[in-house]
Amino acid sequence: MSEHNHTHHHDYENCCDNHTPDNHGCGCCGEDHFNEHKKEKLTKIIISAVFFVAGYIISEFTELPSYAYLLCYLISYLMVGFDIVRDAADSVIHGKFFDENFLMSFASIGAFAIKEYTEGVAVVLLFTIGEFIQGLAVSKSRKSIDLILSQKHKTYTLPRHYDNEESRTERMITKFARIYTPAICIIAIAIVVVPPLFFKAEWHEWLHRGFAALVVGCPCAIVISIPLCYSAGIGACSKDNVFVKNTSTMDEINACDTVITYDDDKSIDDIKVLQNNGHKVIYLGKGHNDLTMIEAADIAVAVGEDCTGDAVNLADMVMINYSDSAIDDVKKNAKKIHAIAMENIYFSIGVKLIILILDVVLAKSIPMWFAIFGDIGVCLLAVANSARAISIKRK
Repeated sequence: MSEHNHTHHHDYENCCDNHTPDNHGCGCCGEDHFNEHKKEKLTKIIISAVFFVAGYIISEFTELPSYAYLLCYLISYLMVGFDIVRDAADSVIHGKFFDENFLMSFASIGAFAIKEYTEGVAVVLLFTIGEFIQGLAVSKSRKSIDLILSQKHKTYTLPRHYDNEESRTERMITKFARIYTPAICIIAIAIVVVPPLFFKAEWHEWLHRGFAALVVGCPCAIVISIPLCYSAGIGACSKDNVFVKNTSTMDEINACDTVITYDDDKSIDDIKVLQNNGHKVIYLGKGHNDLTMIEAADIAVAVGEDCTGDAVNLADMVMINYSDSAIDDVKKNAKKIHAIAMENIYFSIGVKLIILILDVVLAKSIPMWFAIFGDIGVCLLAVANSARAISIKRK
């Protein structure tokens, strides 16, 4: 999402965003580069995991001096944590303090500062493993969506002018993230400061709780799963030969209550009157004579295999096989997609809130792996739920 721009690239992202019109993938990087990136990431994870296990064994089961396990932990941390800390520093330099890299870096370095070396390394290692698995899941979903779209566009030669206009739900999440992430940082500071200052609690214990709050508070699950949900929904529509150009259409079509077709005896003035009276209008057109109506409508749909190129270019949707129930079917699908997106929002926030409460009220602070589940585990479940949108069928 444009406002919540993570510097640290997720594994499902290509190394650049220069998408060509004829290819959903990255034209300059390609699949080979993407696979090389995954192999490099996996290699770092394996090396980090080996040194992490070695450090843990040395610290817990041997009498070797402390520098032996500290060296293992340091190597383990650098293998997966260097990129995270570097990207966090880059974000701070550019005035972006509140992304997942910053939260993870702060939490892990803080754990080292209070001599919780095992958990400090575990934070970045588990985070990287989770992001790697999450990247594979999202990449698989994206490929399924792209495959459906590419197959349909081979069958029907339509311009692929898909744009990046966000849905209403995505815009809401963007605004929410601006408030949510700083709020998590304030909550974490309060968790650290209030009990020791006002209730004479131990600083070490509540520092640990504060760092756990930072980890669980990352907004990855929402920020990643919501756009994926809408992309999957667009892929599902294309299976029915309905091509939606942007995700905003999937939310806006549900607000429309009036449908006008090219063979209705209506003019552009009729559309304006309806709109002035608070109605949202869907217009179905196919030829040059419909262009002014298409431009005036809230949602414009180019219909039929014989629709003109101009109509296709101006329309929000292209519907190859039009029937009387087609618009109702698309609206039903849009409602299901919105429902899945809201499920992800409520589930993600609910689980994080429960874990944050447990972090404060339990006699002992929650383990860092449990906080990681509140971030990456919830994100994986939300991504899996979003993938359901691609299987939506017309009834």
